[in-house]
Amino acid sequence: MSQDSTRYPPREASERSESSTSTPRVTRRRALSVAAAGLAAGAIGTAQASSHDAEVWRTDGTWYAANDGTVYEGSDYIDAIQAAVDSLTAGRTTKEKVLIKNSGSVGPHSWDGDVKAVDLPSYTVIDHSGTIFVEDSGDDLIVPFRARSVESIEIQNVTIEGNPRYGIWIQSCSDVQLGDINMSLWDTEDVGIGIRIDDSDGGRSQNVSLDYAYVEGSQHHAVETYGVDDVSIGTVETVDTGGCGLLLNDTAYATVDRVDATRADRGGGYAGFRCANDAGPEIVVNRVDAVDCGRGIFTVSGSEGIEIYNVFLDGNGGNLVQDTRYLLIDGGTVTNTGSSGIRIDSRDSGDHPHTTNVTVRNLDITDNAEYGVYETGPDTGDNAIVDNHLCNNAGGAIETYANSTDVSGNSYCG
Repeated sequence: MSQDSTRYPPREASERSESSTSTPRVTRRRALSVAAAGLAAGAIGTAQASSHDAEVWRTDGTWYAANDGTVYEGSDYIDAIQAAVDSLTAGRTTKEKVLIKNSGSVGPHSWDGDVKAVDLPSYTVIDHSGTIFVEDSGDDLIVPFRARSVESIEIQNVTIEGNPRYGIWIQSCSDVQLGDINMSLWDTEDVGIGIRIDDSDGGRSQNVSLDYAYVEGSQHHAVETYGVDDVSIGTVETVDTGGCGLLLNDTAYATVDRVDATRADRGGGYAGFRCANDAGPEIVVNRVDAVDCGRGIFTVSGSEGIEIYNVFLDGNGGNLVQDTRYLLIDGGTVTNTGSSGIRIDSRDSGDHPHTTNVTVRNLDITDNAEYGVYETGPDTGDNAIVDNHLCNNAGGAIETYANSTDVSGNSYCG
């Protein structure tokens, strides 16, 4: 996957498949707690002076921003937030906060050399209790929040609806904290990524945390990293995304508590959880729930040093380990897969090292359309398929390619 420019969306065309659009939309009101843009001023409550340094609100259709006096009065929601951000202390080395008290709409935006975004400088905290409604037309050119080559920023909470290019775009930043992020992106038609954290402004992003993200209906990935070190993620919950639920590209030293993906790229090739483009080492995922996704889990393209525990993979098109080294999948269930329960494979292109040292253990692998576990070449080997229970897999329990692969301690029904 090539890096994204401001003008054109990222693509992995060789692996992209159309997702099903026939499934009814699923919403979760916890994620969308603000139903309309027209919240009265002060409806969310007036913060005490000590809790923020600048604030944004709307009264009678006019947006205001203040910081020891009014710094913006006008009709543009994004401009009001930017004015509040810009009013914070110049050159600060401690964090200052902007409180955004009301929901609002932004768009459309025509190309003027850049996307329309709130740009966050270093040592900035955003507290947005309402909803940003993105109403763009034509190209995807609105990014509600963007940060480029800065440090020590927080977005404590925000809900975004509509059709942003990205809901949040973090480029080459360090010490980034994202709190409770909720997005309903049914209107996206082209790019439509929920959260993207990358290295596209000249250096790798580092020391990034995300407490919780809920993303539904996005045209592309819900949460994606590319060129990031030291990542801590709580829960990523996604429904009906056109790409992955969580995608870690070229990302190292990451911990993820839970991925919960439903119908991520259903019928396609993307996965509820995916590692790609030399992801790793030291990626640990404590739980993956993937239901009716194109793939449940998918590691590929030189990924290595990944541990995945406690999987619930049901009804997915496949679960694929490809061109991956030193991977562990330990514990859980793999059921009703449209192909083999888990396929361990290498490609013959020579672009990446072949798959070795993959361990699949302590799984209940049942009722899959082909093999329970299917190992294929070329040069795949030195893997372990151990201590699993396999039952009612149409092609058979286990099929291996390499004599060096350990198959032991498994149990079978029938």
